Amino acid sequence: MLGHSISEQLAKSPMIVVALDLTHGTEALAESLRSVTRRMLQTEPGARLACLTVRKTSRIGMDESLIQQGENIHVKQLVELKHWARPLQLSAGKITYHVLEAPDTAGAIIDYAQANEVDHIIIGSRGSSAIRRYLGSVSAKVVAEANCTVTVVKTPDQKS
Repeated sequence: MLGHSISEQLAKSPMIVVALDLTHGTEALAESLRSVTRRMLQTEPGARLACLTVRKTSRIGMDESLIQQGENIHVKQLVELKHWARPLQLSAGKITYHVLEAPDTAGAIIDYAQANEVDHIIIGSRGSSAIRRYLGSVSAKVVAEANCTVTVVKTPDQKS
């Protein structure tokens, strides 16, 4: 591909986002997400991966102690994202890590996908309780509102 700039090549590389719930997810779901992500990356060898999680925030202001606590949580979640992704063995130029802060988890994922021209979102599903069916789940909202392909991953015990 002589004559093409690096930015042109990156623009053609598919962008895949894996959205992880670091606070309520299970190890089985984390492994299922890793497995699906690995397969997706194998079918799109030039793809770039963005690992993201959303730290739910309240809509009201915070005092200084909460801000300090939030910064510590932010760093901890970045470390957890890197730990989750380590088995994928991607080069540093192919993967990024993001901790978003928002009152609406699904909205933050959708906004990130639109702003970054994401081609595919991989997201986990924790199951379907009566409350989630009534109020709607994060994964259902992402499927309904994202303007790209979305893969919802379930754990083996959820697939019935």
